[in-house]
Formats: sequence, structure tokens, C-alpha cells
Amino acid sequence: MERLTIEVPPESLCIRQAECPNGHSLMDPSHPMGDSPSIRVAVVSAAGKGELHLHPYYGNHEVHSSVELKDGELYDMSCPTCQVSLRSEEDRCVFCAAPMFVLKLPKGGLVHGCSRRGCHNHKLKLVDVTAQLAEMFELEVRPRY
Repeated sequence: MERLTIEVPPESLCIRQAECPNGHSLMDPSHPMGDSPSIRVAVVSAAGKGELHLHPYYGNHEVHSSVELKDGELYDMSCPTCQVSLRSEEDRCVFCAAPMFVLKLPKGGLVHGCSRRGCHNHKLKLVDVTAQLAEMFELEVRPRY
């Protein structure tokens, strides 16, 4: 399989649907950020438990939190509906070695983000690339010879 790298300007992609591993929607239209519903998760930090709203535009690191999150601090995120952890057991941040959290996107896509406050490492993985590219471009799939 070939790897395709697509560079996009910050905040040019808006996440319209994100889910926990159990399929519960994390989108919160009652707490918009910018012009779109935010991504709501439960959070546990050294200051306690609360809610965290992530900006839906990929690359925008603005968050609204009901508990204090200090720079450098690790925090755990979970689904506010079923409390399943969003932590990736196998994925660590390449910059600070903190655990990464994972949000499920439609068609098998994933967003990975660092769970350390202030570290902005993140990545977007598109699994069904053919279908997703077809939505963005005129895509002609040719048979291999």
C-alpha cells in the first residue's frame, strides 16, 4: 500500500461527526465552537473530573474545560455517555511519549491527539481513502494491470 500525504491549511477541515469506540456521538450542538458543534468528552485531570469541549476544526487547539488543565499535565478522556476510555493503548506521542487519545470518524477514519496539555501533536488517519477522496475530488479508479 502506498502512503499519501495531504497537506492542508490549519482549520480547513471540520469534524462533523466523531464517536467513542462504542459508537456514541461526541458532537455537542449545544456548545458550538466557531460555527460548528464542539466535540464533548469527559475529562479527569489533577484538578478533578469535568467536561472538555474540543474545537471541531482540525488543527485548532482551543478547548473549553469545566476543570483546570495546566500545561504539561496529562489528562484522561472518556465518552460522556458510556464512560469508555478514549486512550489508545498502543499509540504514544512521538514528541513527549504521552498516551494518545482516539476519536472515531465516519468510514473508519481516526483522529489521534496527545493527552498532554500544551503538546499539540495530532494526526488524522483516513482508512477508506478511496471513498473519502471521491467526496473531495473527481476520482477515477482504474484497474491494475
